[in-house]
Amino acid sequence: MKKFVLFSLATLALASCTKNEPDPTPEKYITDDLVVTEDQKAFLIETTGTWCQYCPNGAALMLKEMRKYNVNGDSNIRVIGFASHTGDPLETPVQTLLNATFPTSGVPNFYVNNADAGQSISGPTAAALSGIPVVGVAHVTHENATGDTVVVDVKVQFFEDSKNTSYYVQSYLLATGIEAREYTVNGMPVNLNQVSSVPIVTTGSGATPSTWAVDTVGKKSGDIYTHDHIPVVQGVTDFQWGVTLDTVNPLGRSYFKGDIFGSKYTPIQIKLPKILPSVPGVEYEVVTIIWSERFDGTAGVLFVNGYEGL
Repeated sequence: MKKFVLFSLATLALASCTKNEPDPTPEKYITDDLVVTEDQKAFLIETTGTWCQYCPNGAALMLKEMRKYNVNGDSNIRVIGFASHTGDPLETPVQTLLNATFPTSGVPNFYVNNADAGQSISGPTAAALSGIPVVGVAHVTHENATGDTVVVDVKVQFFEDSKNTSYYVQSYLLATGIEAREYTVNGMPVNLNQVSSVPIVTTGSGATPSTWAVDTVGKKSGDIYTHDHIPVVQGVTDFQWGVTLDTVNPLGRSYFKGDIFGSKYTPIQIKLPKILPSVPGVEYEVVTIIWSERFDGTAGVLFVNGYEGL
């Protein structure tokens, strides 16, 4: 009994001499501070081409809608635009896939949130933005050490319950700011001048670029015409439409309001090869899209929501 008392006193003394150290601060995960806004984005896909004499009209329409809703300096891009080229040197496999998924019999042509809108996009864009989102997405990006890959860490949040639906998360590298003129690439001429038979754009010749011929939204007469918002590369994922969210969600195809994926415990990281057209002045944008399966059993996907930002 004496030994037990002595041992207890020694233990108590040792405990009383131990400093009351605070618990270590948990290391923050890269997406912890990301805020997924509860709003529905409008997604405009324009089918276009440098050879298309009426396509400057499409470029002006997209520019108008994006300038109307996207405020300079505001990180919340509400209207996301893809200019998907067909039949010209700017077309890449990503655009070929998009063109097959959202087909058209003529160009320029727009889809707005899965509906073929032709060239009447103002009303459909406003209607799309008024929708109630089931799920939203945000991302943060950085380049790897060698600068040849853009790493996208994604966060997804559900605002409504969703059952028996497969969702896919894919990121895209968009090229923007490509002057419409002829270039020499690997010793060969590549003509990216914009053909135009409409009065708003004047077609260039050789190295003399195409230009805007009238003032339009954000452009002045004489400004060089540029090819913008071109999806050139998609993320390297097992499935062409991205990471299957069902494989991240422990409950498979059942989602509940408040569910968050892309945290430390359910990471979603997508890598984009930084492959851009070999022309001077080109810049890039990153867009992440949430797609869903089509409910009629046909191949392809439906746009659900998206996010644009670096």
